[in-house]
Amino acid sequence: MKLRYVLTTALAAALLALSGAAHAQGNPPDIAALQKAADAGDAKAQIQLGDAYYDGNGVAQDRAQAAQWYLKAAKQGDADAETDVGAMYDQGDGVDQDPATSVAWNRKAAAQGQPRAEYNLGIAYDNGRGVDQDLAQAFAWYMKSAQAGYSIAQFNLGNMYETGDGTAQDYAQAMAWYQKAVDQGYGPAIFNLGNMYLNGEGVPVDEAKGLALVEKSATIGFPFAEGRLAGFYHDGKFGLAVDKVKAYGWALLGADGDDADSSDLLDQMDQGNELTDDQKKQAADFAKSISDTWH
Repeated sequence: MKLRYVLTTALAAALLALSGAAHAQGNPPDIAALQKAADAGDAKAQIQLGDAYYDGNGVAQDRAQAAQWYLKAAKQGDADAETDVGAMYDQGDGVDQDPATSVAWNRKAAAQGQPRAEYNLGIAYDNGRGVDQDLAQAFAWYMKSAQAGYSIAQFNLGNMYETGDGTAQDYAQAMAWYQKAVDQGYGPAIFNLGNMYLNGEGVPVDEAKGLALVEKSATIGFPFAEGRLAGFYHDGKFGLAVDKVKAYGWALLGADGDDADSSDLLDQMDQGNELTDDQKKQAADFAKSISDTWH
């Protein structure tokens, strides 16, 4: 399975939003102080106030207000705000959806070397979203972002090298860029690197290493990896003993993350009465023991 986070426009859009107005929530900020500083033109305060409205942290959630505060900071040339505004225009989140305007704001931020904006431009060119589709341009923007250390871009760059989209196919380069994202704990890259070892792409087949990587990706919550691992346990592949309870448990996790293969396996196992009710409970308990580690 080849995975790039640009398989569908909808998926690309969702990831664009994640790479824009995404930020950690903490204790509610001092809204009055932020408001005063933002009104005085402090760009960082404007962004923080936008964050508060975006998340509903200390104020009632209001995406339109968030967009307005991000826009004020963006008009002062703040690259982070320009990226956030670009993401909101792509999604129609607090503003009217306008992919071309999203691209324009991301260009402004990318001109300042903002890695998230460079990645967003890669997504735009990869999908023809607000620009004509151009895989070579997508590759070039992913490269800029990846060289700055942005893990999602490193993953997409690795995938383009693996598939030969937008550049010459080069398994060694694919593995090298996947490894950079793996080093940052990025689940999809761990999964794809595992698949390369399982399939012998660019390296001799190494089932033990490939399986360990797929399992690591699944354990940190990547649905595609959960679904594939479920299949391995169901069929007893790559040296694993058949374990229907673990297969069902991993499939429960994958299906919860909208992995179609996981849902199909659950249906197959239910229709074939492959597990007793007690075994299904064991599987659910196993799945919970995994998901509990994510919190």
